[in-house]
Amino acid sequence: MNSVVVPRRSAAWAGIVFAVLYVVGMNMVTGGPNSRTKRSPAQAEAVWHAYYADSGHRVSIVIGAFVLAAAVLALVIFATFLRDRLAGDGAPATLSGLVFAGAVLFAAVTLAGVAALAWIPGAKQFGDSPLPVGSINYLASQLGFGSLLLGGGAAAALLLVSAGWAATRSGTLPTWLGWAGIVIGVVLFFLAVFFVTMALLVLWVLVTSIVLLRRPATARIDETTAPMT
Repeated sequence: MNSVVVPRRSAAWAGIVFAVLYVVGMNMVTGGPNSRTKRSPAQAEAVWHAYYADSGHRVSIVIGAFVLAAAVLALVIFATFLRDRLAGDGAPATLSGLVFAGAVLFAAVTLAGVAALAWIPGAKQFGDSPLPVGSINYLASQLGFGSLLLGGGAAAALLLVSAGWAATRSGTLPTWLGWAGIVIGVVLFFLAVFFVTMALLVLWVLVTSIVLLRRPATARIDETTAPMT
């Protein structure tokens, strides 16, 4: 009994979209006043209040928040596709499921961090609310950074280690890329508090997307059940 191989257009493009939007969005929302001017709580309050008083800064943060929201949605789409590819290539269901779980968790903590970063600029920009006074001006941003980096690093570690391990067992990705995912996941779990390390997640997703686009998935249908043309 013969089979016909039918090419299937992949959703791996979502990984490339994530990589671009995440870099742009993070650059927009993580700006802040010069840290050298924040010598005391009172000075930190003053410089952050002045920073939020600038409409240009507020608009940048708000737009960046929407860009990051789109980025994590793209990551969830990419992870859904990657989960299906891994499962289709014979990866254990638990591992492929953890890939999707890690992406959803990453999206959740990123959105929580974005909300913490953007609520003061957003309230002023959209509701013309008065800017708050006191420590909340700089503590809100620190809460946002903590969620983006600590929570995001842990979630990214789950995604990358699961994907890398599943890929090495299924052959969906080159062996070196699977092991790179595992190593990067471990690094992010412990060192994501250093902002630059999050670039490793972006790089891995970008490379994996390109690899998957060059290795298109196929669906097999039986010739005896194929529709007549």
